[in-house]
Amino acid sequence: MKRLLLICFIICLAVVTGCHSRTDAPKAGKEAQKEVRKEEKKQAQKEEKRIEKESLPVAVSAGKNLKISVLMDEGDEDLGLQKMEQREHLNAFMGKDLVRMLNKAGFEATLIENRGQYKSGTYLLKVTIVRYNAGSKAARIVVGFGAGSASLDTRYELFAPEGNRILSDEHGVGSSLDWTSCARKLNKQTVDAVKDKLGR
Repeated sequence: MKRLLLICFIICLAVVTGCHSRTDAPKAGKEAQKEVRKEEKKQAQKEEKRIEKESLPVAVSAGKNLKISVLMDEGDEDLGLQKMEQREHLNAFMGKDLVRMLNKAGFEATLIENRGQYKSGTYLLKVTIVRYNAGSKAARIVVGFGAGSASLDTRYELFAPEGNRILSDEHGVGSSLDWTSCARKLNKQTVDAVKDKLGR
């Protein structure tokens, strides 16, 4: 009788132990799967950051360097005295206005008069006047309807601190208001292009 009770006890113990093992096994498996998924997610995030960083041009330095030297170029020197004076006046206005816009956009911009003033380790933005027609103020006032409109074409080039050109384009606008309107429109377009390139 005692032997029979002992056998029954052993059988019951084996059944209970087996059930307990089967219950814990799925739990352990789920925990392991969670850990695996968590690790995979971390690796995926790291890979996304790496790809994003590598997708930026090396010269852009991931947008860390925000100092820009602005160099204005009056362009064609084979012009009459009056037209050269107009370009000098335009050049001075555009340079100051462009620096103001860049600083407002979050850059540290400074205006330089020549390449000799350029400080290494910063970006260089060179803007050249390609074509300029001051128009006629009298025609704009008297005639209207676009008569005497001013027009301006410029070319901008952005050089990385390493010295290589990373952005370049030529654009132009016209205005029935005055030449300052043309200058501001082109300056804004230039600043927008620089912001897009440097991720601002």
